[in-house]
Amino acid sequence: MHRVLLLPTLVLLASLIGSSLAHDAHQQPFGLKKETSIDSILSSHDQVDTATAHLKKFQGGETLAYVTPWNNRGYDIVKEFKGKFDYVSPVWYYVERRSGEYELHGEHDVDSSWIAEVRDGPMGRIVPRFQFRGWQIEDFQTLATDPSAGTRLVDMLTGQVLKHDFDGLVLECGYPSFFPRMIEQLAAALHKNDKLLIVVLPPMRSEDYKQWMNADIYAAMARFVDRFSLMTYDYSMDKPTGGPAAPVDWIMDNIEELTNDDNRNQLLLGLSLYAVAYDGHNPQPMLMKDVLRELPHAKMHWDQESEEHYVETERKTIWMPTRKSIQARIHIAEDYEVGLSLWEVGQGLDYFYDLF
Repeated sequence: MHRVLLLPTLVLLASLIGSSLAHDAHQQPFGLKKETSIDSILSSHDQVDTATAHLKKFQGGETLAYVTPWNNRGYDIVKEFKGKFDYVSPVWYYVERRSGEYELHGEHDVDSSWIAEVRDGPMGRIVPRFQFRGWQIEDFQTLATDPSAGTRLVDMLTGQVLKHDFDGLVLECGYPSFFPRMIEQLAAALHKNDKLLIVVLPPMRSEDYKQWMNADIYAAMARFVDRFSLMTYDYSMDKPTGGPAAPVDWIMDNIEELTNDDNRNQLLLGLSLYAVAYDGHNPQPMLMKDVLRELPHAKMHWDQESEEHYVETERKTIWMPTRKSIQARIHIAEDYEVGLSLWEVGQGLDYFYDLF
């Protein structure tokens, strides 16, 4: 598995990391009500069941909530609903490589008082995300082939976890199967200190994907990786005319292609809480609070095939999560007995979180 990477493979990995960074940059109820009208959303989106705000309803598995500094409402959401989230991943850290050395950026965002408020016994375990940023092809090649480079990176990441007493970390590095030696070494270093390793996986988009992530690779990594955060969203972001964020059939295909009965519980199914507006040019991610301003002048539709809502305005089409579409994905996760990873809780509407 410790193969030398070919140039096309490294180009793919660099592209994947760049795409994920661009995605980040764009995004610097009482009882279940089916949203069949715009009026129901506008009248109910800020109504939550405070009596059950700290009670977990989702029965499929564990839930991870991402929080970003640029949508700071998420910092409050994970406190207000903290009994619902097994893991909280603040998006604080970026790993860069300059002149052959690894550099860590983002430690200034660490907030120890907030961490203390979020933790709640076994719930609210803090696992910050560490993402590779600005890497060139030779940087990936070095990490894949030079054991000493992997050791330096593992020491740096583990040191940060221990320094701040995090419960573990989330690593986003493109296709983790490119770096099996480093991933396994990182897992061992974290486990030695009773810390967790969660690894981000890109979703299946083509047959080429299966070369670098398939059931065999997943099973091999599942021996030492604790959980996998699968990015099952942004399905239509490369289509100027737009479309659903995550068709239900595509979600199920991803689960079935990667997992088996023995390791399915290690998967955290990605669920997006933001909308995307399409105007025929560049897709634009939108916070749901901004979508609310568009709704009085829009017409809502339900796409039965993907099980998602979209609204049409005079100038654009907006595909958006709703309680109905979220509930459909929760049911899938419960049926397959997989967990959830929410990207990200600062972008959604308050009453979404009653569902979890």
